[in-house]
Amino acid sequence: AYLIETRKVKAGEITAVTFTNKAAQEMRSRLEGQLGSKQAVRRIQIGTFHSICYDILKKQGIPFVMADEAEMLEMAREAIAGQNLKLKPSRLLRYISQRKAGLSQAEANLNGDEAVTSDGAEKSSEPQVSGEQLEAAFRTYQEALTGAGALDFDDLLLRALTIAEAGEACEPFRYLLVDEFQDINPVQYRLIRAWNRAGRELFVIGDPDQAIYGFRGTDAKCFERLAEDEPELETIRLEQNYRSTPQILGGAGAVISVNPGPVRSL
Repeated sequence: AYLIETRKVKAGEITAVTFTNKAAQEMRSRLEGQLGSKQAVRRIQIGTFHSICYDILKKQGIPFVMADEAEMLEMAREAIAGQNLKLKPSRLLRYISQRKAGLSQAEANLNGDEAVTSDGAEKSSEPQVSGEQLEAAFRTYQEALTGAGALDFDDLLLRALTIAEAGEACEPFRYLLVDEFQDINPVQYRLIRAWNRAGRELFVIGDPDQAIYGFRGTDAKCFERLAEDEPELETIRLEQNYRSTPQILGGAGAVISVNPGPVRSL
């Protein structure tokens, strides 16, 4: 709203990235109330990474269909059967998603998962599967997707990344604003960098102490990485808390004080 009202930035040059469709809709509603113009808000690109990438592929005229969850599970079952693995399809899909998100084979390897038995002893939550078998199942799954002319949700980001790194579809990203920055994965980080390559300004907001999606491939070190990639980056710390009592802040501060990074002061 400040960009449009005070700085007179064109609405069509602004993209706001949220992590849920609900948050995107709430942002639209708030902007309509503040700006008093539904037409201006419609020109702003507001959405999740996936919805924005979906629109980019459609505008580029790339033919594809989205694979639904049932189709993805069936392709995963067939890939598992082809490798004679004893593995849940949902677990293979999680491994594939981590790999597509930019994790290495070692980082995504499901053999590192542990479960705890009723007597407190640790045991592997899945039968041991070799990295070669997982990668072979990954390839079989991907071949099935390609054969059906379909994309899964991770493929949406990867296809859009190819377009972005080729320098296309830059106009809506002149002013790029990203929420929940601590929850992005390596592919999403590359998308942000590619979208902002021809941009004027990048604004991200997040809290590394709220990074809870490491199992999906996110990395709270994205703040440090951005500071390295953007030497002129300005960091603004929001240290006034309006939600919690001093007792809660004191307890939370003690818990997060062991996290890496600067001293937290709320």
